[in-house]
Amino acid sequence: MPITPYTGPFGRPELQHLLRRTLFGCTVADRTHFEGMSLQAVVDALLDFTNDTTPPLRAYADENGDPNGMDPAVPFGQTWVHTPITPLNDTDIIEQRIRSFGAWWMGLMTGQQRDLREKLTLFWHNHLPTQVAVVYQSEMQYGMNQLLRTHCKGNFRQLIHDVTVEPAMLFYLNGYLNIAAAPDENYARELFELFTLGQGSGYTEADVQAAARVLTGWTIMIENGGTPVLPQAIFFPPNHTATDKQFSAFFNNTVIQGQTGTNAGETELNALLDMILANPECARFICRELYRFFVHGEISAEAEADVIGPLAELFRANVDAPDQIAIVLRALLTSDHFFSAAIRGCMVKNPADLVVGDLRLFGFPAPDPALVEARLQVGLEHYWLTAYAGMNLMAPPNVAGWPAYYMYPSYDELWMDTGTYPQRNNSLLAVIYATIATPADTVQPGSANLTFRVDIVAFVQQFSAPADPNALIQDLVDLLYVNPISAAVKQQLKRQYLLFGQLSDVYWTEAYQAYIADPNTTNMTARLVPDILRWLIGDMQKAAERHIF
Repeated sequence: MPITPYTGPFGRPELQHLLRRTLFGCTVADRTHFEGMSLQAVVDALLDFTNDTTPPLRAYADENGDPNGMDPAVPFGQTWVHTPITPLNDTDIIEQRIRSFGAWWMGLMTGQQRDLREKLTLFWHNHLPTQVAVVYQSEMQYGMNQLLRTHCKGNFRQLIHDVTVEPAMLFYLNGYLNIAAAPDENYARELFELFTLGQGSGYTEADVQAAARVLTGWTIMIENGGTPVLPQAIFFPPNHTATDKQFSAFFNNTVIQGQTGTNAGETELNALLDMILANPECARFICRELYRFFVHGEISAEAEADVIGPLAELFRANVDAPDQIAIVLRALLTSDHFFSAAIRGCMVKNPADLVVGDLRLFGFPAPDPALVEARLQVGLEHYWLTAYAGMNLMAPPNVAGWPAYYMYPSYDELWMDTGTYPQRNNSLLAVIYATIATPADTVQPGSANLTFRVDIVAFVQQFSAPADPNALIQDLVDLLYVNPISAAVKQQLKRQYLLFGQLSDVYWTEAYQAYIADPNTTNMTARLVPDILRWLIGDMQKAAERHIF
């Protein structure tokens, strides 16, 4: 039975709900871009993207500011992703490249296009995680990230195949140590438990052991004859278990025939993936993961029957489709369930949705792309602000990803408690109050002595009538909160901040118009307009409602 499509109204509330779940935040420009389009057209546009990213650039020097004293094999301002680190284990270079990678990734998120690519990249990074403390190698980190964003809406089997032999994953879960003489079960166990089938789905310990033997022989080349090379996966036949591998009744007693020769690893890996994908538990598991990320952590019995079941059927019916994940997501995001009242405003934002969403919402300025040092600094500041709020992107807690997407019964509520709530609030306030300043001693003269801060007046100028205090408050409420707030609270905000404690709306209107006409006006009240807007929005940022979507 197909999933029930949504046939109700598709106005601004429905559009904002969709965009908040599929983008990092919903800006005025995002909303304007899509308004007037049908639900199907918006979802089609969100799924219409490619991996056209440009790589991170070298924007770092040594401790003395010498651009040739650090990572000299890569010219300043050029990408490092195609150049092996030399010497191989130079931790100073590794650290700088990892910082460059983190800033680059954050820049893609804050400057995202109006599509699902960045949100899906984060989804798969949570589902198929690697940790920088383990994979302490920038080229592997970048390669894994590129793989996820390239395949994020594509075919699941192709994705899991490529992840299995990606150097970062081979290193992270000991695949490179998995040899016939001493099989390592680490990746095989997580392949079943976390990546494809789910804990307790029915596979046995013997199945894990058999899968580990299937995967023996894969390793990583990082040097050739003592010369560092870019990490690459290779298959070494002498380390492969060439005997047959017997699986349990959960897999219909499948036997994967042992292979020899240079193609043995690829042949048996494909047989293993065919066996996994043929099991209906795989489709249900992946659809539940998508649901928990985009809809809600808890899956009710009704949602399991009416949403997960039909999505799993769609997943299986399109098992060979190159856009399999896009097909499933399109059905989910256009479903009646997705737009039901119980789903809107039911999730606590993860820190990336919270911080990156606000950076986008308020239009935190980005340095010119040519100013690579300034871009590195701004990207790192935003990266650590997101980490401070509770999500260090390169360091998921463990191989299961962030607990908010699997820990029953709390799920997304785990993002916010008495310890994290102040940090999350401070992060929201930092977006509108903080200034990022670049140093004077930069390699690029153009990157020196720059300041970056939200232009709060330009932000409200996007609204319908910012000189009207009632319209301004209402526009802020509509944009900042999922659910409406009371008329009494809106009146309180208006009088406390915009009317300076007075009763007449003219106090704000005259001050705002005077400031817009001349930001250097001598009218002292008008000169306070940017501060008043920050005070007002800062107060609205502190509301618990800012943390849900």
